Amino acid sequence: MSERKRIVLQPEYMKNFSCIGPDCEDSCCIGWRVDLDKKTYLEYKKINNNELKTTIGKMVNRKHSQKSDGSYGKIKMESTGRCPFLNKENLCKVYINVGEKYLSDTCTFYPRYVRKIDGKYERSATMSCPQVARIALLNPNGIAFEHIEEDGNTKVKLHSNFDTEGHLFATKPQRYFWDIRIFSLSLLQNKRYSLGERLIILGIVYKKIEVIYSEKRIKDLPAMLETMDSMIEAETFKEELKKVPSNTQIQMRLAKEMTDEKVMQGITSNRYLECLKETLLGIGYKTGEKLETVIEKYDNSYKEYLAPYLEEKEYILENYLVNEYFKEMMPFGSYKTMWDSYIFLCVIYSMVKLHLIGMAGYHKGLNDYLTLKLIQSFSKVVLHNEKYIQGIIKLLKDNGYDSLAYMTILVKN
Repeated sequence: MSERKRIVLQPEYMKNFSCIGPDCEDSCCIGWRVDLDKKTYLEYKKINNNELKTTIGKMVNRKHSQKSDGSYGKIKMESTGRCPFLNKENLCKVYINVGEKYLSDTCTFYPRYVRKIDGKYERSATMSCPQVARIALLNPNGIAFEHIEEDGNTKVKLHSNFDTEGHLFATKPQRYFWDIRIFSLSLLQNKRYSLGERLIILGIVYKKIEVIYSEKRIKDLPAMLETMDSMIEAETFKEELKKVPSNTQIQMRLAKEMTDEKVMQGITSNRYLECLKETLLGIGYKTGEKLETVIEKYDNSYKEYLAPYLEEKEYILENYLVNEYFKEMMPFGSYKTMWDSYIFLCVIYSMVKLHLIGMAGYHKGLNDYLTLKLIQSFSKVVLHNEKYIQGIIKLLKDNGYDSLAYMTILVKN
């Protein structure tokens, strides 16, 4: 009998990833809630190990509000945000005392994400893990993808399953998921244009898809993508993009308001709070300060400190967006519409850019360490909070800021 194999599509950085444990500068066991699947919860309650039993009795609780087996119980964090099962060396006492089989799905598979599209497996990882951020974002050649073969009997946690060929999508853009995805990832990695320009073009294309769908011409979608791809390669958009005005005041205000929304919900990451403090000081944002002064500092910090850094290192932000696009199965995934996924892509780009402008101003320059610290801690605070993500999209829509014009303002400097 032949051994069962599984084919998985993944970014190449995944083959170089392994957890660095206590050497990690921001433990995944500190700063957020850990849910327990039903099987793990019940196994925890059977553990008789003296070092673990008391902690389990006090800190492992049933989530009665949840009916899902995946979120059956939870580990209550200490007041400092640390997992109660961490020892002084930031090593897991559950793993040490009773072995890997007692770890929850959350602890076993983080930072990996596995999805299934049309019966094919895909694996990626979240940038909230410092080691993943290092090996994925600092590659100047960009994120490339490869198929790997692995033991089909190894356990995987499936985050979602998407069938583009289902009858529900016969006349919808989802039927052309692969065409849209390949086009979008290729555009996001097209270095002939700045990253802001790439996002603007992506918005133009997604608006065209909306029109095609509304006019019931969905079969014209592949041909439209081919035409747009030819125009992009011919740099047809270059002159028009130069004419698109930037608006520092609105850009900064929108990005700042979206950041404030997260702060009001509460933040437990000290690394992110350090970045936020430097951001605000770097653009001179303080009570009573004139708006004109803040805008001037914002513009100067961008021109003097961030722009020169991005001339060489814009690929870091490119890699970030490419990874999120792939990981979140954009432009569909958990988003209600294609346009919602586009809004979110522009939102995370503009919010990261706001922080980098401020941090560059604060430090009178920027380096890879600061950039990775911001992106990793920002991802930990923002990208694992589905309620916040959907709330921001709704906030922009409710205030009429969800148009292509406003998205252009968010991404263009």
